[in-house]
Amino acid sequence: MRIGILGSGQVGQALARGYARHGHEVRIGTRQAEVGGLPTGPPAEVAAAAELVVLAVRGSAAEALAGSLAGELDGTVLVDATNPLDASTGSPQLFVGHTDSLGERVQRAAPGARVVKAYNTVGNALMVDPQLPGGPPSMFIGGDDQAAKDTVTGLLRDTGWDVVDLGGIEASRWLEPMCLAWVAVGARTGTWGHAFRLLRPEG
Repeated sequence: MRIGILGSGQVGQALARGYARHGHEVRIGTRQAEVGGLPTGPPAEVAAAAELVVLAVRGSAAEALAGSLAGELDGTVLVDATNPLDASTGSPQLFVGHTDSLGERVQRAAPGARVVKAYNTVGNALMVDPQLPGGPPSMFIGGDDQAAKDTVTGLLRDTGWDVVDLGGIEASRWLEPMCLAWVAVGARTGTWGHAFRLLRPEG
């Protein structure tokens, strides 16, 4: 699959390298000329050419970037891996929540995109091929387009995840606060190699 990643930071690079290991054709959309030896291109060009795009930028930039590329993203599966984090007070908080979410804002900014919230509840080191005791961790997702969620679910399962579908894009209202729980565990223990898992009854 041709995958475009918008964002050249640790998340974008981790996903790019992980997807490439699984045989996907990956490019990072960035204005930088070079990103860790990974294939790059202008964001609009990368978004237009991809079958699936991952939004992997700071939460404060996500809505504006999605809006600026709305035309290129029309009809495309857009995986929103961002969180609306605000650390200006010294401890992480959400700059939107409860009655709205960053996932919903991204969907409104690019109304033709088929947005699926994913990857926002785990650190970048475990985003592809997570290896943890007790079996694969659970990736929680949400989005309004079932076919888009099926595509993302297939990609996640192929790269080591159990998948839990929480419903429409409004599920981002619950997923984004889960990031704070993930951060709290890391802050208290000083370790960051953890992930969530949903345990289900058999059958």
